[in-house]
Amino acid sequence: MANPPISIAIIDMYDGNANVGMECIVSILNQWSVKRKLPISYCIFKLREACAIPDENFDIYISSGGPGSPLDSKDEPWDKKYTHWLDQMMVLSKPVFLICHSFQLACRHFNLGTITLRKSRQIGILPIHPLTEDVIFNGLEDPFYALESREYQIIAPNDEALAKMGASIIALEKIRPQIPLERAIMAIRFNKNMIGVQFHPEGESAALEGFFQEGILKNKIIEEFGVEKWDTIMSQLVDPNKIQKTASTFIPNFLDSALQIPLN
Repeated sequence: MANPPISIAIIDMYDGNANVGMECIVSILNQWSVKRKLPISYCIFKLREACAIPDENFDIYISSGGPGSPLDSKDEPWDKKYTHWLDQMMVLSKPVFLICHSFQLACRHFNLGTITLRKSRQIGILPIHPLTEDVIFNGLEDPFYALESREYQIIAPNDEALAKMGASIIALEKIRPQIPLERAIMAIRFNKNMIGVQFHPEGESAALEGFFQEGILKNKIIEEFGVEKWDTIMSQLVDPNKIQKTASTFIPNFLDSALQIPLN
């Protein structure tokens, strides 16, 4: 008898907003399933729209990015349900991958650092620097590149809280010696099975190319940052050693590690 498919819960944090994040997550999961010859099933939970949260019976959990402030929702029913779920996942040591907004919420909940607005919005294909050898970085360089799209950042790590829960910071944002500001925390390993990132490792070149060419977004980026910024983003999207390498590596590494599949 064939083994049952690997069950994956995907928490949708986009609150009904148009995005390519969910599309890319599902695409990466399906590609990984084919490559590993392992059947999967997945269920999407629309947390912010429907207050839906997965139970503890899934094999793997992925929680998406999303818009808005990670600070202002603290008293919302969906936020309370989410932080309770995070506590449950920590106790059960379930394989959990947290992306951007989800990561910010987790850092706020566990008090792992200071969450603050950036001086300006960050958007683009940017370098990220690993701080340690970790299976999640297998096959990636220092730096590797990923999409960043955020108004908030996590700085000033709470070393005491990190040590108490056995968590560690494993990546920081780009090196910028000309700017006298603390570099943001880009990834934390909360425990053996839970990891969170401040960037978008799910971003695939083809999907993002179409997304950034969309008229309203293109015009908004040009108006806010200038045409050179948009041109740079578009040129980096087609570079196979930038985000496409990250998309084909990062989340698959998490899946392999979660299921204890030897990395290659």
